[in-house]
Amino acid sequence: MITTQTNTSTSGRSLISRWLRVCALAALTALAPFLHAQSASTSTGTVTGTVLDSSTGKYLEGAEVSLEAQGTQLRTTSARGGSFSLSGVPSGPQTLVVAYPGLDSKSENVNVVAGASVTVSVGLSTETVMLQAMTISTSKEGMAQAMALQKVSVQTKLVAASDQFGEVSEGNIGEYLKFLPGVSVDYNVNDARGISLRGLSTAFTIVAVDGTPMAGTSSMDDTRRFEFEQIAMNNVETTELYKTVTPDISATSTGGFVNFVTKSAFDTEGIQRFSYNVSLSVPSTNFSLSKEGGVWGHNEEYTIRPSVEMNYARRITSKLGFNVNYRLSEKYDDSPRTTVTWNVQNTSVPPIFASTPRIGTLAIRSEQKLTHREAFAGKVDYKLTDATKLSISGQWNWYDLNFTQRGPTFAFGTNATVNGPNSFTSGSGAGVTAGAGTITNGVLYRNKYGTTYHTNGTLSHEFSQYSKLSFTGYYSRANGQYRDTSKGFISSASTMVPTATTYSGFNVSGIGSDLPTVTFNPGASATSYSLDSIRSLGNYNFGAAGNNTNFQSRPWTALDTKKGANGTYSYDFAGVDVPIKIQTGFAYDEVTRYISRPDLRGVFPAITGSALTALADPNYTKDVAYGFGSFQVVDPFKVYEAYKDKLTFVSLDDVRQFDETNAAEYIRVDATIAQDLLLTGGVRVENHTIDAKAQSRANARSKQAKIDLDYTEWYPSLSAKYTPRFNRNLVFRGGVSRTVGNPDYADVLPVITSEANPGDANGSINVPDPELKPYFSNNFDLSVDYYFKHSGVISLYGYRKDVKNYFISQAMTRADINAIAVDYGYNPAEFASGAVTTNGGKSTLQGVELSYAQNMTFLPKPFNGLNIQANFTYMDVTAKDANAQRQIDLEYSQLRAVSPKTANFILGYRYRDFSFTSTTNWVSESLFGGFVASTFFTGTAGTATLPETRLARYRDEKLTTDWKFEYAVNKHIAVYFLLRNIFNSQRVDYYQGYQPQYRDVVLADTRYEFGEPHLTLGVRGRF
Repeated sequence: MITTQTNTSTSGRSLISRWLRVCALAALTALAPFLHAQSASTSTGTVTGTVLDSSTGKYLEGAEVSLEAQGTQLRTTSARGGSFSLSGVPSGPQTLVVAYPGLDSKSENVNVVAGASVTVSVGLSTETVMLQAMTISTSKEGMAQAMALQKVSVQTKLVAASDQFGEVSEGNIGEYLKFLPGVSVDYNVNDARGISLRGLSTAFTIVAVDGTPMAGTSSMDDTRRFEFEQIAMNNVETTELYKTVTPDISATSTGGFVNFVTKSAFDTEGIQRFSYNVSLSVPSTNFSLSKEGGVWGHNEEYTIRPSVEMNYARRITSKLGFNVNYRLSEKYDDSPRTTVTWNVQNTSVPPIFASTPRIGTLAIRSEQKLTHREAFAGKVDYKLTDATKLSISGQWNWYDLNFTQRGPTFAFGTNATVNGPNSFTSGSGAGVTAGAGTITNGVLYRNKYGTTYHTNGTLSHEFSQYSKLSFTGYYSRANGQYRDTSKGFISSASTMVPTATTYSGFNVSGIGSDLPTVTFNPGASATSYSLDSIRSLGNYNFGAAGNNTNFQSRPWTALDTKKGANGTYSYDFAGVDVPIKIQTGFAYDEVTRYISRPDLRGVFPAITGSALTALADPNYTKDVAYGFGSFQVVDPFKVYEAYKDKLTFVSLDDVRQFDETNAAEYIRVDATIAQDLLLTGGVRVENHTIDAKAQSRANARSKQAKIDLDYTEWYPSLSAKYTPRFNRNLVFRGGVSRTVGNPDYADVLPVITSEANPGDANGSINVPDPELKPYFSNNFDLSVDYYFKHSGVISLYGYRKDVKNYFISQAMTRADINAIAVDYGYNPAEFASGAVTTNGGKSTLQGVELSYAQNMTFLPKPFNGLNIQANFTYMDVTAKDANAQRQIDLEYSQLRAVSPKTANFILGYRYRDFSFTSTTNWVSESLFGGFVASTFFTGTAGTATLPETRLARYRDEKLTTDWKFEYAVNKHIAVYFLLRNIFNSQRVDYYQGYQPQYRDVVLADTRYEFGEPHLTLGVRGRF
């Protein structure tokens, strides 16, 4: 077992001691009356109240409230629920001014009484909004809400309201976040899974609900990446994206911190409200009013799928209210593709590309997907007293995905003949029949599903208007499963080879196009062989003696649990010459991740002809891809029923267990050192522990690997917000902070693979460096916002992250392998290879984000209904390391799944009862697949994967545009039509040489199409 420890461990400190420490600080509240009695004048009073939108009854958070009296300007902003408070207001008649983006400012006269509090409710409106019959929020209202919350924020923060970008198809939150600057989405086919913030790995993005971390199973992989496909966004009021770190935010927020703020019954002044959204969606290429066959399994299903969302909020009393919502969404996708692999090595010795790259395989595939999401969420807010509040929220998410892949694969062998840049003829090699090439016919069918539970509660108490104490606890649990045989089908059935050599080879041309052309060379048989010949199962063999690769079951399982608590105490010295707010608190989090990945295979006698045809899927008659035509495949249900007793070989059985804790304490100080300058600084200390275990149990002689890490670090931060008095529309922000990137699970987990049989000496060891440290980042942020008079803002952000100790993997020497084996208590002779995860050198990420948003209310009618949002992001990575190869590795590692450039343009328009929203997202090319070792290398020199033998896998740039049209029938009903990806933008992946001298070598990889435009017709409204 390897133990890594940095600094002094605080793991022995109990959670109770932290609670007691915070509670002791609460005793300071007893001094509040005395402190303020000495500093406050007896001739002043207090003004409290609420701000709301008169047209919708929604309370407005982020409204600016100011009052000028006796040469002094008092300012504050409204909190959640629209509440505000101004203390130290001189007695007598005063004028209160309230402003909010998109609404007309309003002045309210108040009469302040010395030593007393006066309450006022301010309703804001605008003629443009009041004339609308439709009370449903659109991108215009969402944009105004986002601008208001962004302006009043202390640190650099982006806020996205729930309706800011119009209707989001299927409710995937990742599709929603991609419109924000600095966000890059990592896709799996066309599902938005993880997000990268400011160029950092998706594993370092913290995702929270009401400030509490949410669990996720990460598709049963060894990563802490949060995947958005498993949750819905029906209960989200606003999304907060923090880009600068303050001491009260986890130091692991190196890339950023995403927080979903849930809906509350106290968001509006109404006693109750009900909203609904019902729609039907279908891909345009598969539009049908009847059931279609061969979509998944062996059933017929409708390609038109429903979605339903309902939200109900009610105030039972003035102190008690609840909000509940439900969402059901289904979506059918058809994703045809062509995939090419390459033999890029000389057949004798390195280096790469010593000879012309030759094709390895060509696969033509279709993939049908049915995604089902269901979510129920609720929140209860209870004001025990005017000073004590309790909020409890919870949500349940169900995710169920069925997907099937089908189609042929043409294997060209190691010596394919080059006929031109995009034309090849099959050659000879291992697995190739008589030099003619082989054709396989496969089907993959998988069912991925899981539930996510999340609940959190907060109890807060205000001892006075100056001091507040709050405690929050949470529990989050996610389980993910891949199932096949328990549902009556087999995961995959493949390796189907033609029964006879009726051709001497095949040719392919047009590599890199949507559908390459395949033709056959005549063989010895008198029967001509063509593409039509391979469409029937009767011409294939299925199964062969000793072959255990064509009959597979993979019932994978993952369980992720997060739980913890945090407490905060704050005290506001508002009546002194330099107003200071002190906040201190603690946080304690526990994470447990369990993963099981078995892989079962089967061996059975070969079948062909009519016996194999009897196993065909009777409903699959669709075109495979791009006009290739129909292709007969086996039914995974029939195959399992016929051969389920043959699943006797355990190919893999990987088990993972991760347990980690994070205990933190912090102190934060906000000092208003001038009327227009706010400084926020402090320090956070975190103790992090990781205990991990792994074992591959397929081999009876497999070995368990363990690791324990324990480190404690301090994370200081300082930020500033400057709003000059000469122009209150300008806001400058800056920040300096230190954060940590905890190792991903795959980085710290030793994986020891035993030799296949005693004496084979082919085992491998992959371990972390015993001195492995987390990577640390020094972050520098600058931004300037200019807010236009007529509800608009233009923003410029610049950032730099100096990263130290980034993680890279490199091969071990024979001496290292021997030493590690002995350290674990194993015989070194069993192991032939090994790799170590270690810390690399230094790297720098720097970038610029430019954004613009404005409601064009100042234009003459009918153009005053326009609103525009646009942003552009540019990011660059440089690395430094004494080892040139490691420097390249470092740059590639940091760029994975990150688009260095992104741009968004959102155009909204509303005229009377009609509205239109257009959203366009563009991403530049990006490294997304890591490194691919070249294949078909022969000779002893090819036994090791050398850096020059690798290709980097890239994803080409992509532009996607969605349109939404909506018409308000009345103030309760609106009909909309959504077209997603109206220009049918494809996704194209390609390979590029890994080393700089080979960057000009570009090879085709995969071309995807998503069966779009995707059409949605819906009705929504509010009562």
